Order: sequence, then C-alpha cells, then structure tokens
Amino acid sequence: MSKSVKKQEQIKAKRGRKTKSIEDLKEDIKSKCLSIKSIIESGNLKAMKELEPLFSKAMADEMGVNHGRFGEKLRNPIKFSVYDIYRFAYYVGTDPSKLSAQINLEISVDKNLLKGLVLFKNISDIKQYNSPK
Repeated sequence: MSKSVKKQEQIKAKRGRKTKSIEDLKEDIKSKCLSIKSIIESGNLKAMKELEPLFSKAMADEMGVNHGRFGEKLRNPIKFSVYDIYRFAYYVGTDPSKLSAQINLEISVDKNLLKGLVLFKNISDIKQYNSPK
C-alpha cells in the first residue's frame, strides 16, 4: 500500500480590504495628528475642509465621533460645537483658540453662511401660535 501524497496548498494572498497592524495604525495616527497640528499652527490653513483627507476613520474612533459626521463639520464649520473644537484641538495637540479663530474666520467670510444665520421664523407664521380665538 502506498500512502497518498497530498499537495500542500499554496497560501494565497488575501483579497479584500487591507488591514494594518495596531503599531502601523498608531504610527499613522501620530503622523496625521502632527500634520494637522503643523498646518493649524503655521497659519497656512485656508479652510477646515483641507483637514478632511488627513482625518482617518481610526482617528474618529479614538476621539469617539462618527467619521462621516465629523467630516461634514470639517466641510461646513458652522456645525462645529465648542465641545467639538476643544476635543479636536486637544486630540491633535494644538491650541483650541487657533482652531476656533479659523472657524470664526471661515464663517464670517462666507456670505451664504451668514445669510442662513440671520434668518429667523416669524412668530405669526408658526402654526401653534395661530390658533383660532
């Protein structure tokens, strides 16, 4: 009787999403935080949306925020709360007042944002106040 010889299966490269090791992720986050910090502190930041490509999903997970919603805040800085500004500034290791100043500058320059801020409802147009007497 002869023993059957099985061919050893060759290890195939995994398909799908590439995963990084924890060390690689930490290094990536550290370098992106440093990049964001240097952009903010240098004064070269023209718009908050320039930071969006640098803000990764792993960074959002560490901050405890939703990546998509935080990306929306970077694109539309009027949606930032004071809490968000301070959390993000402390996360990247920069002064919150610099980040706040940039956001205030963007809001004050954008005429469309200002128009939306000064629009209020008229009390006579609100249904609950127009009940028959």
